[in-house]
Amino acid sequence: MEARGLPAAVLAAASDRRGGALEVAATALDGLLEVADDPTLLEQAATSLLAGQPAMAPVWHLAQAARAPDPPAALAALRRDLATDADAAVGTATTWLQDRLTARPGSVATVSHSSLVDRVLARVGPQSAPGDPVVGVVGADAIGPEGLLNAVGTRELVGRVPTLVVATAVKLVPAEVFGRLGGAGFEVVPLEAVAAVVVGAEVLSPAEAGRRAGDLAPPA
Repeated sequence: MEARGLPAAVLAAASDRRGGALEVAATALDGLLEVADDPTLLEQAATSLLAGQPAMAPVWHLAQAARAPDPPAALAALRRDLATDADAAVGTATTWLQDRLTARPGSVATVSHSSLVDRVLARVGPQSAPGDPVVGVVGADAIGPEGLLNAVGTRELVGRVPTLVVATAVKLVPAEVFGRLGGAGFEVVPLEAVAAVVVGAEVLSPAEAGRRAGDLAPPA
């Protein structure tokens, strides 16, 4: 990092247009931790990330941690939770999908890129049996009280087959934040249209996932 400049990891995360939300968040957190003891640079870094990734809920959580009373501790805790929650979500989603495919063999459909979905499909296999898809699995860039934000094509998929959303706690945001997220290539899908939502180690009903998002504190 150059003197008084933003960390390279922050700049890379803010401009990343290929990585999944959790991948971008992990890179961004590494950069924020580099300047966690410099309030001015930390605020500049948080602002840069929010401007660069307007569709990713985890970035809002990063900014909240950067603006906490003890930023180094808050950011370090969030960094640890990212990996733990992701591992739990992959295991939980894998079990859910395997149970569905045992009851009704077939293939699994998805859309776009998600690090969590990629890991789940590596365990389950994108095509467990020949034929048309019988179940779907998608990630989410954000989950609000009533909808989820994800790549275009998600709405069509959830209308075609029962679809599981694989997420972690950093994908949940309150309505005030969810309403500001989005951009080209993204669409909002009603939560009620999906079959279930995995958040970390839990399988939640769409209504419960929305309630948890709504219970989060709005931005100050």
